Amino acid sequence: MLIFLAVSISLLALYPDRASAQSDKDRKAVLITGATSGIGLRMAQVLSRNGFFVYAGARKPEDMQRLNRMPNVKSVRLDVTIQSDIEAAVALVETEGRGLYGLINNAGVAHIGPLIETPESDLDFLFDVNLLGPFRVTKAFADLIIESEGRIMNVTSIAGVISSPFSGVYSMSKHGLEAYTDSLAAEMARFNVRVAAVEPGNYKSKIVASMVKRMQAAGYSGEGSRYGSMLDLITGPLDRSQYKDPDDVALAVLDFLTADNPKPRYLVVPEQAEAEMTIRRALQQVVQLNQGHAFSYSRDELVAMMDEVLQAEKEALISPPVTGISLHEAAFNGDIPALQAALAQGADPDALDPSGATALIVATTFDKPRAVEALLAAGAEVNKPNRDGSTPLHMAALLCREEILTSLLANGADRSLRTVSGATALEIVTVPFEEIKPLYDFLGSVLGPYGLVLDHARIQAQRPVIAELLSEQ
Repeated sequence: MLIFLAVSISLLALYPDRASAQSDKDRKAVLITGATSGIGLRMAQVLSRNGFFVYAGARKPEDMQRLNRMPNVKSVRLDVTIQSDIEAAVALVETEGRGLYGLINNAGVAHIGPLIETPESDLDFLFDVNLLGPFRVTKAFADLIIESEGRIMNVTSIAGVISSPFSGVYSMSKHGLEAYTDSLAAEMARFNVRVAAVEPGNYKSKIVASMVKRMQAAGYSGEGSRYGSMLDLITGPLDRSQYKDPDDVALAVLDFLTADNPKPRYLVVPEQAEAEMTIRRALQQVVQLNQGHAFSYSRDELVAMMDEVLQAEKEALISPPVTGISLHEAAFNGDIPALQAALAQGADPDALDPSGATALIVATTFDKPRAVEALLAAGAEVNKPNRDGSTPLHMAALLCREEILTSLLANGADRSLRTVSGATALEIVTVPFEEIKPLYDFLGSVLGPYGLVLDHARIQAQRPVIAELLSEQ
């Protein structure tokens, strides 16, 4: 369970980067293809505000100029179908001297049309971008990624699991990218390079608008089609504004780049129905593969196999036990006798759990003021940060834990310390609530099942109180 704290605590800086605690050259560099709009642009915004320097791939001069105005972002002329663009991008990154820690293969295009009527040239175009693009870019930047023991993420789609009528060409490309991701992950493991896929559902983007523009420019007409006009099947605004902003996708990429032990796949969807549809389809494929042959498994055998896979995947995401894990569990539960027993047995009060959090941060997050007091009395370092630079004071401010924040300040918590993005505890509670609300929503969805209660009305009412406490000298 505590592995999820890495996600929550790493998100303290999702609002505009008002100050930077890092120099430009200290930031790990990440290249994002297709970074001009939608998911790619949101990734660039979130990563650049959370400790990374972003090389943002774009094709149009006006988009490059716009990206260059963003802090910690440098635009790169990059059409993933043009080898000379890719080679020039590699040369630029090498010349800059930062190296390259992360590669996000995000550039993609959409297609709609019946398979038996789609021109082969449409397949050539779409595969050139969606599948050969990541292949080319990854191959070109492989040496830099291997040198940094970095990470590669391919942006696939739930269409890489589900295939629907008239989206066959697009699904073919995303299924292919899923297979590419699996093989690449196995091949890069020997170099300590992690590779993963993120499978977004329906989010706001310009991918449909761009598709329609291409179809109209090519003179598309449904005349003579057995299925009628494909444009008639497109419902809702072309900018997909009926869907949520892709914040959750960007947060998944942030987790992949910062987690000690990231997941191999990140299914990110805006609603339960999309998750169920995707997972049901994956299970349906398992059932179909198992049907009616000499080596089929029984239901009980399939269930046992599923249990084994679930356990193996769980263990793969958990680091080996480290000193202080029992202490963290006691802090999470607010179990003072267990906490004191762990300390008496020599548990390090400042040890980090697999997510990179101290017991003091755990107790602060889950509102256990007595556990906070016991840890401080045992000598826990009040300013000990997690891996993203977030201290217990930052968490107490974010979650408006007045009693805990008062205890931390009384024990010498440093108000001036900043997260990786440059945020002090005071800045966390003075940024407009609407700017930081997506963070609370995400924390609630991830940590709610473990007992984290986020009352927005209480938090909004408490923020001025917390700000006043932090402003006092």
